[in-house]
Amino acid sequence: MPELPEVESIRKNLEAVIQGDTIERITVYYRPIVSNDESFETKLMNQTIHQIGREAKYLKFILDDYCLISHLRMEGKYLVDEPITKHTHVVFHLKSGHILQYQDTRKFGRFECVPIEASNTYLNLKKGLAKDPDQMTDEAFYDAIKNQRRSIKELLLDQKIIGGIGNIYANEILYLAQMHPARKGLTISKEQSDLILKHAKEVILLATKLGGSTIDTFESLGHKGQFQQHLNVHGKTSETCKICGSTIQKVQFKGRGTYYCPGCQPSITIGLTGGIASGKTTASNYLKKLGFMVIDSDHIVKELYEKKEVIDLISKQFDVLEFGFINKKKLAQIIFKQPKAKKKLESILHPLVFEAIDVLKHQAFEHLIFIDMPLLFEVGYQDIDYSLLIYTKPSTQLKRLIDRDFLTESDALSRIKSQMSILKKKKLANHVIENEKDILDLYQNMNTYLREVLS
Repeated sequence: MPELPEVESIRKNLEAVIQGDTIERITVYYRPIVSNDESFETKLMNQTIHQIGREAKYLKFILDDYCLISHLRMEGKYLVDEPITKHTHVVFHLKSGHILQYQDTRKFGRFECVPIEASNTYLNLKKGLAKDPDQMTDEAFYDAIKNQRRSIKELLLDQKIIGGIGNIYANEILYLAQMHPARKGLTISKEQSDLILKHAKEVILLATKLGGSTIDTFESLGHKGQFQQHLNVHGKTSETCKICGSTIQKVQFKGRGTYYCPGCQPSITIGLTGGIASGKTTASNYLKKLGFMVIDSDHIVKELYEKKEVIDLISKQFDVLEFGFINKKKLAQIIFKQPKAKKKLESILHPLVFEAIDVLKHQAFEHLIFIDMPLLFEVGYQDIDYSLLIYTKPSTQLKRLIDRDFLTESDALSRIKSQMSILKKKKLANHVIENEKDILDLYQNMNTYLREVLS
């Protein structure tokens, strides 16, 4: 698909040939290309082409009374004085004798004819088209992405966020900014946003100077782009990163071929933990609501208890089998009273849980992966980059557990003491989020962590 640099190259080459020429007549072979405008030919007849402009990926032919807007989409192209083919859908016969034709193998491109007075406002007001990178301010770009749950790759491709960037250039921009393509906008700091926009401007400027990228079929009136000679990651699958030496990889992400360096654009795994009744589950659910990947170790354990091979392993060690299933209450009574039995059960379950987590992690293409593990420190799970503790004071923890589960103080204390103390966990954690107030305060603290601590 022609992106901003390619469309700009087309604009320059067309302007050099047909600027100042007059349209004498038009032949339309496929009306959807001209937005099914029945008066298309009548409007444009005898109109002079005063200028050819561009906004993002749109061409704008400035005429006497109209602005003819052209969107090339996937495969649209212009040819001058070439033979008509089955892929020719619109032909402009010019006064000079030149014949300008529009070809489109997929028929996705479109023309729109708007009054000349709307030439500078139509795309923004009617299409929501954002400014090109070189016209975008740092503040405007950050405001557009800072609350977004979508990935930064999606945001760069969204023409209502920033204009003109397509898949090739988004891959290159994020590589230079050392930003994982799946990173959510709401986790990006102002400084990181500024860096992304800086590289967007640099990449688009260089690509424009070099006439765009000719990778598949793009050319402009016989001119091919040269930016493909400067690509760092796009199309470089299995090649070595020039910065860190890692192997460049390609994945399909949100329907687009996404090239990235796992060394320069790493994913991050965060172990999310907390004491009983600390608010960890609330924090975990909030992360899921925001669209983050959260691997729930308790859910994995629950699934393991339903697998025949696991049932067989446990039933050989504990007399807890009833009607072919594990009696979890009976098993819980055993392990709470017998530390050795608890360790024996852990020796069965923990390796299986760790293996399941690793499978899920490797299947995912995410910037942040949270592992919700209540006993993170107790079980010694090490395959994380950071640990995050949801902390509440022991007195608050006790009160919440009593109120939540309708327990006596003695029973609540017994459950709390069955885990590592919240104070000891606080010393082990990389980061601590205090949860002493209401749920909105916890959410705000989580937002701060996502944007500032991970910047």
